[in-house]
Amino acid sequence: MTEEPTDKPSEPEKPIEPAKPAEAAKVAEAAKPAEAAKPADAAKPAAAAKPADAAKPAAAAKPAEPPAPPAVGPSGQFLKEHGITTVPLPDSTGCETVEIDGSNLASALRLLRSSSEIALDFLLTVSGVDSQDTFDSVYHLQSFSNKNELVIKVRIKKSDVPEGKLPNVPSIANFWQTANWHERETYDLVGIRYNGHPYLRRILNTWDWDGHPLRRDYKQPVDALNDKNPHSMR
Repeated sequence: MTEEPTDKPSEPEKPIEPAKPAEAAKVAEAAKPAEAAKPADAAKPAAAAKPADAAKPAAAAKPAEPPAPPAVGPSGQFLKEHGITTVPLPDSTGCETVEIDGSNLASALRLLRSSSEIALDFLLTVSGVDSQDTFDSVYHLQSFSNKNELVIKVRIKKSDVPEGKLPNVPSIANFWQTANWHERETYDLVGIRYNGHPYLRRILNTWDWDGHPLRRDYKQPVDALNDKNPHSMR
């Protein structure tokens, strides 16, 4: 008997079907290299900064209006009614302040003290100030009865004081005893001479002291306490 061959002839290979268009697109998409990350708008040119309205002219600043002159207070009005001229000054101490001529000082103080309406019967202090252009003798008055207050200033222009001389103001020490030592202190420290004072001598410094320590141009003399000596007390 003839034996049949055991090996069957191999079947012919099937041809590979071409990929469908949709699938081919997927394969091609997967084969593409990953796109590089886009820079964060680095390539875009920066927008040019707008000039800050440089072309617009700045509005002209309005000149400051001068302050209104101080109003006349009750004491100034009272003196005016009695024929004494005063100049109201800006209030710097919480009470009415006026300037008066030295020739009217004694008359004004008598009126203010004796008047039952104003009753400025307490002279608190007399002091002196070396201002920029004037020497000022300053009087602070108060009332025991109605609590009124008033500051009077007698101003002497520096241009009216001869070189080497002191400004002169009438003394009220014989009229108001409180003024006696206060005028001596002002004379000693500021260099205002009070005409008619019964005993106008220095009161804080020695009688032979040179100069007036509260003057703007005062120069401290050298002594053992301020000569920069390392063994001194200062």
